[in-house]
Amino acid sequence: MPQNQRTKQRKKGFALIYVTLIGTFVLIPMGGLAIDFGMLYNIKARLQTACDAAAIGAGYLLHASTNLSNPAQLATVTTAAQSFFNANYPTHYFGSTLSAYSATVTSSTSGKTITVNATAHVPMLLMRVLGIANSTVAAVAVSNVKFISMMIVVDRSGSVVVESADATIQSALTTFVADSTTSYLVDGVDTVGMISFGGTWKLDYTPNIHFQTASPNIGTAINNIPFRQSGGGSADSSPHTGEGLYQGWTQLYQMGTPGSGLPGSLNVIVLLTDGRPTALTSNFTPSSGSSCSSKIARPAVMDTFVNLGSSYPWWPPPTSGTDTEGLYGSTYQGVPENTYPAANSTNCAYASSLTNLYQDLNNTFPASVGPVDRVGSTCGGPCNPSYANAAGAGIPTQSGYYNAPGQTLQNPQAGRYAAFNYADNMAKLIRKDTTLAPMLFVIGLNYTTQLTEPLDADWLARVANDPNYVTVGSDPNIVAAGQSVYQTGQTPGMYCNSTPATLGACFQQVTSALLRLIQ
Repeated sequence: MPQNQRTKQRKKGFALIYVTLIGTFVLIPMGGLAIDFGMLYNIKARLQTACDAAAIGAGYLLHASTNLSNPAQLATVTTAAQSFFNANYPTHYFGSTLSAYSATVTSSTSGKTITVNATAHVPMLLMRVLGIANSTVAAVAVSNVKFISMMIVVDRSGSVVVESADATIQSALTTFVADSTTSYLVDGVDTVGMISFGGTWKLDYTPNIHFQTASPNIGTAINNIPFRQSGGGSADSSPHTGEGLYQGWTQLYQMGTPGSGLPGSLNVIVLLTDGRPTALTSNFTPSSGSSCSSKIARPAVMDTFVNLGSSYPWWPPPTSGTDTEGLYGSTYQGVPENTYPAANSTNCAYASSLTNLYQDLNNTFPASVGPVDRVGSTCGGPCNPSYANAAGAGIPTQSGYYNAPGQTLQNPQAGRYAAFNYADNMAKLIRKDTTLAPMLFVIGLNYTTQLTEPLDADWLARVANDPNYVTVGSDPNIVAAGQSVYQTGQTPGMYCNSTPATLGACFQQVTSALLRLIQ
């Protein structure tokens, strides 16, 4: 045999041995790693999914539990977690064996936590040739369920009565918060209070952790919201949105430890309104030339009423006309608000006729105002140094949502735009609160017949700071259609546009959002 042929055969034999050795010690282990690692990844992902499902799925029952030291309540939560886990991790999934599982529940001052841990043994396939018969994967999931601190702020202005929506509002509120069979909020776990506002405000229900079972309970308070006077008329015709928001914010701070709220809880203000703001609250000082017997500052509400006559049929308000303005008491007194003069009104021109207010204040209202019930040394809760002073000033009336046309008391448009700005700037302060980080859930109630002026849905969505809302052009001179209302650096919330028929659905949307947020 020729020498070169024998050399070629020896080379072929060496190549065969080389390929065999490479396959045995390199290619097969590498292939085994790829296959077995792929299986490990798949099993670990499924194990993590099962742990996540267990922690989140049991979160609702965890939130509803009122006493975790009660073995039955604890067992309900852990059993639910186990059921969700089992449903998502079948027995011997891909040949694996569950070696450890636990669901641990703990409680703190801010909420409750469930921690789910799981470990599984996984048999190797091709890696057995290297002596690796089994491997282990593990997963953990934690669900932190926060307590809810909620203030419900309800518009009880005269338009609600005119549109006959008061009973609808009361029914929807009962389902949302007062009925334990329909409400997600849990008596003994969450804390709930309620304020109503017209031109003034009233604390209808002091925040209570036993809001459904205490005596009186929030259901009674809902039924007693003063939409109507004892004589049958409406309590008031003035939505004072800014003050309603402020008082709701204040009450959040009074929950738990007064002045600091309930740290760690989910702080929520639910605002329900059917109208546009009309009023300001501040300390007003009569001018030196006023006929008022006392020239000292008085806490009061200044209102620009909504008239539906020919001089003022719809929005925007006129720049002159017969709109009535006046000063009256800043909290609900059980009498028609628009006939209740502010303190120290003796001999004031507005005491005999609210339209005479311009004579007492030199025909101008302040360029900046502020809440008047918590000023100076008595300030508590959400007091901002810029307006926590005896003058009750600090919140602009001339800028915010509208560029207001001045401060003239006889200009209805100036008063209405100032009321918008007051409320808009108040909402901004709430959204920028980094201590409680309150979320604003706003429901705007529209009517089919619309006997009163329509609300500004775009502005209400701006109050909520809804990141998903796109403007419809409620007031195209201010906001064009197709724009986002979301403002960065401020707590986002949610807006729901409703009619009386869909009011319950809006409250259900709030409930769904709470379910997502507390876990």
